[in-house]
Amino acid sequence: MINAESALPMYKQIASILKKEIREHRYGDSGSIGTHTDLAERFGVSLITIRKAIKMLAEENLVETQQGKGTFAKATILQDDLHYLTGVSNIISQQNLQAQVVVRTMTFVNTPNHFSDKNKEAMGQTCLYIERLHIINEIIINYAKLYLPLSYGRRLSRKDVEDNTIYQLYEDKLGVKLGKGVQYISADAADDEMAEILDVDARTPILKVERESYAADGTLIEIMELFYEYSHYRFRVELDLASR
Repeated sequence: MINAESALPMYKQIASILKKEIREHRYGDSGSIGTHTDLAERFGVSLITIRKAIKMLAEENLVETQQGKGTFAKATILQDDLHYLTGVSNIISQQNLQAQVVVRTMTFVNTPNHFSDKNKEAMGQTCLYIERLHIINEIIINYAKLYLPLSYGRRLSRKDVEDNTIYQLYEDKLGVKLGKGVQYISADAADDEMAEILDVDARTPILKVERESYAADGTLIEIMELFYEYSHYRFRVELDLASR
């Protein structure tokens, strides 16, 4: 488990083991990973070494220590309050998290046949297709498929898409005033392909978000499909009550 002969300091080895266990949900979303004494006994090291390992995990926002209670896993959960529709990068920024954006694919494709006739007509025969991942603390938070009309997509570069949200690009680079969006949220189980992309086991519960975005004049500007491993995302909605 711990190699005392390794050039890698023991506290870093311990931090790596605990990080892997947290990523595997060994402690649930916010369960205790054990007291410092428990961990020292488990790994056969001093309390000083454990404190260094815990400090390293805390700096990566993976654990939090509660005075008198112990150290707990800190799940990375994005909360979307649904006051308005915005990009994932904005939600991440609002929660003071740092994310890596990986553009897996950016190419022009034939507009998918499974789109409605109305959306196919709005998109045109060819559209820009983008696949993106958001990664926080080496954990894949979501996988996105984006489709943009050719007239807009041809004006965007890969760097644009890596460094900005699509809505920022529409407003700041393309000069498009944003309008409304329609969003559908459903639950599913990860198939083999999705499991590999999200780095989870096959059949793991996932959330699927489908969104159509429109400019202020009603023009379709984006169709998006987002996929989340179930424990990384939640929605908060506050609405008026009605008896009928």
